[in-house]
Formats: sequence, structure tokens, C-alpha cells
Amino acid sequence: MKAVWRLFHFAASTTLSTRKSKKIITRIYQRQQLQALLKQAIGSRYHDKLTAPLRTLLVLDIDRFRQVNFSLGYTSGDHLLEEVAHRLRNVHGCDLVVQSGDDEFVLLIHANTQDQLSQIIQSVQHVFVTSFIVMDQECFITASMGISVVDISLATIEQAMHQADQALLTAKRTGKNKLVSYHSSHVQRFSNQIQMETELRKAILENQLILYYQPRLELSTGNIICLEALVRWNHPKLGLIAPNEFIPLAEESGLILQLGEWVLREACLQKARWLEAGILNYQIAVNISPCQFQDESFSDKAIQIIEQTGIDPAFLEFEITESSIMQNMDTTVAVLDKLCTKGISISIDDFGIGYSSLNYLKQFPIHCLKIDRSFVKNIHSNKDDWAITNAIIHLGHALEVQVVAEGVEEWSQLEILKETTCTTIQGYLLSPPVSAIEIEQTFHRNNNRPVMIS
Repeated sequence: MKAVWRLFHFAASTTLSTRKSKKIITRIYQRQQLQALLKQAIGSRYHDKLTAPLRTLLVLDIDRFRQVNFSLGYTSGDHLLEEVAHRLRNVHGCDLVVQSGDDEFVLLIHANTQDQLSQIIQSVQHVFVTSFIVMDQECFITASMGISVVDISLATIEQAMHQADQALLTAKRTGKNKLVSYHSSHVQRFSNQIQMETELRKAILENQLILYYQPRLELSTGNIICLEALVRWNHPKLGLIAPNEFIPLAEESGLILQLGEWVLREACLQKARWLEAGILNYQIAVNISPCQFQDESFSDKAIQIIEQTGIDPAFLEFEITESSIMQNMDTTVAVLDKLCTKGISISIDDFGIGYSSLNYLKQFPIHCLKIDRSFVKNIHSNKDDWAITNAIIHLGHALEVQVVAEGVEEWSQLEILKETTCTTIQGYLLSPPVSAIEIEQTFHRNNNRPVMIS
């Protein structure tokens, strides 16, 4: 459970006497309070155990809720939480609904059959399918969810809480916007966050980090035009660790600044090595975290690294999330102008899931829009996702910038994108992220010609 509690939300209530007539969303500030509430709820349903034997604990966390507060304000964030709570309260089958953190809710679910349990869980997921209206602003939000698998009784409450927490952590670290049931493999590789942070600091200093590269393909020519640099942690004992396992901690601890500088420097050095070898004459895209971009010395540090490594800035593209550029408009425009003056390209990553003002968007010196993979995923089966994707593509053309569809994994998605005027794709259908050596081997196998897809 989260350790930081927002004390200005509605007061905690530990009364469950009205639970059967109308569930109350209880706000708690300590884990012990949650245990007490669960014990009370389970005890009150003890005699129902024979008729409703299935009971599970579901923990959900709203994805990117901090960006809602940043973009719309804390008052809007509170209104959004109230609306989420209202929808969860109306899910039939939830014995108890508790708000256990800033944007975290705990649900005790009781069902008669496995099918009924599945239906209740689907109802919880359905809460986030339709949009929310917050202060006259329509927005879509997603949630990561973790479910315990132990049979909950008065004796197994702590175990169920631990399982649900671990499953939720796995959901958030493997892409968010998903539901994960607990499995023993979800136990963290590090005993605690302090150990992980300490080892990550050493990893940056001792060169345990490596870059993988995922290609971007231009549909009109069938040629690779860009490689996105993605960091991995090659731990000496634990092996290769994916970024979703350590990037959140790096951002929380402030290590993301050092990590980001390492990634940019290594990407520049690798590009210099390829140029010297006369191969892979592609642009390199580097992700810039929100923390990096908001650092007042970011642009100066980036330019210094580029000058030190001696590569042409035109070979670089900085991928900046939509939410990052909307924080301080005047500063954002000044930073982007400074980078573009040096010759660096700018792309907006995860486009479509933030809260951009189109009026401001036209002021930014951008070169590329990357459509968020959540829209591309169901483009072949969801007309709304197709409509949004198509709208972004046309917006990109109107702004005269490249448009990239991220997360293309199926041929059916590619065929639909070909029918639109989408210029570029990226995803596992083309290639997963691979090491520099694998990229080089593929290049040589193709007789030094760009990789093509039919």
C-alpha cells in the first residue's frame, strides 16, 4: 500500500452498519485500518460462507493520476476520485470498497460461483471503459489491478493483502491498464526499495546498463528510418531487468536524471560507432522522462553530451511525452526551440492519452506524433479507437509532421493503417527491441540494405 496519504480528502468512516443498503467508500490512512475493516466485513459474512464460498481481494490503482492533477488541477483530481468511488460503489458483489491511498482502492469481492466472480471482476474493469466528466472536461482513465488468489478468511487477510499488492505491482510494471492475478513469480527480486535504489545507483556507475533498439518503419518506402533506444539493466546476479521494473523507482528517487544522461550519452556513442563503421545510417530516438524535461538545466546538459560525443544533432530525436510538454508552456516552447535550433528533432510520445490543447500544440516545434499503443491495439475491432487513430493521423498531416503508430503487433492492424495515411509504424510485428549486436547482424544479413516489410 502507498505510504503517502492525502490527509485533505473526506474523513475515514469505520461504520459498516449501512453496508447492505448502501456501500460507503471508506477512506483510510493506515494499513492496520484496512485489516480491521476487512476483519469486520469478513466476520459479518461468516455465516454466508457455505452459500457464497468464493472471496477475493482486488486492489486497483488509477494509472497516471498525477498527470490528471497536473493538467486539470487538484480539485478536478478530487472530483474524479469521487466519480470513480461512485461507480465502484454500484458494482454488485463488492462487500467492501475502501480508498487506501491517493488513487488506490481496495475491494472485497464475494461470489457464489467462479463465473459470478469473473462477472463481478469484469464489472469492476468496466468502470473505466466509459469516459469521466470532470469540471466539464471529458477524460478517459485506465487502472491497473491486482487480485489475490488465496481463500480469504480471518486468518489469511495479511496474505491476501500481500498477494494483491504484488499482483498490482506486476500490473503496473508490465505496461499498466491490466488486471493481474497473483502468482508466486510476482515476488519482487529485491527485498525492498532501498536495496533496489542502492543497486540501481551502482548500475549507473558500473555500466550495468545496456541499450536495446526498436526500429521504426516508413510505410511508403518499406525502409527503416529510425531506431528507438530503450534501456535495460543487466544485473550481475539477476540477469536482464526490464525498464518497467526500475524506471518508476528511478523517477521517484531522482535517479532518472543520471539514468537519462547515461542513456543519451550511450546512444550518441553508439551512433558514432555506427557512423565510423559506415553502417546503420538511421536517426536515433531517445526517450526523455518528464523529470528530465522539467529539469531547468536539461537542454544545456543534452547539448553538452552531444558536443562531447561529436555526433551531428540531426541524427537525434527526443521523444517527450504529451503530458510533459503541457506543464509550463512558455518554458516548454523555449526549451524545444533551443533543441531544434541545434538540429535535434522532437516527437510527442503517447499522443492521444494526455490533455493537450491544440492551440498550444501548433506552437511547438515538433516533427513527429506517436499515436499511443492503447488506440492501435484495438484499431481492427473498436470503431472508436479507429476513429481516434484516424483523427490523429489527419491532425499530423495538417501540422505537416510524421505520424507513427506504436504497438503494431498484428497484420490486421497493419492492413488498416495502410488504408489510412499513416506514415510510419513501430511494434513487435516489425521487430521487438534488440541489442546493438543483433541490429548489426540483421543489417549485414541484408547485404547492408535497409530492412523492408511487405
